[in-house]
Amino acid sequence: MVVWNLRLFEAPWGWLFLMFLTTSYVIPVPLWLFRRVRRSFTWMLWTSLLVNVGMWTERFLIIVPGLVRKGPLVFDYGTYRPSPIEIMIVVGTLALVPFLLLLFSKFFPLIPLWEVKEGQKLIDHVQVGNVEVPALVKEH
Repeated sequence: MVVWNLRLFEAPWGWLFLMFLTTSYVIPVPLWLFRRVRRSFTWMLWTSLLVNVGMWTERFLIIVPGLVRKGPLVFDYGTYRPSPIEIMIVVGTLALVPFLLLLFSKFFPLIPLWEVKEGQKLIDHVQVGNVEVPALVKEH
């Protein structure tokens, strides 16, 4: 209960808790009630980014205020500051996702082959190696 009171009513944790509630629930959830927002790539991108910010803030609020509060243990508590190693781990994990996506796209096509074939239905010539030959059948 002491940590919850710290999170809700003491600065700066109270402001972070309000930011968490606003970015995770108050803004995105009512917007998702509208079909126009759910069908728009841009709106969904921004609301999902808001939810990501809110979820990160929630995880921060779960861990850090509890570590700041002086308890019955003999440890010396203080404000959390990430070390350079921790920062590099976070940046590395954030960079790992695009790297794995690029590695996947190197071996597997990201564009389905049926879409490529569909665009070739009305062509008159087909490229075979370095030679351009007339198409045998022109589909309509």
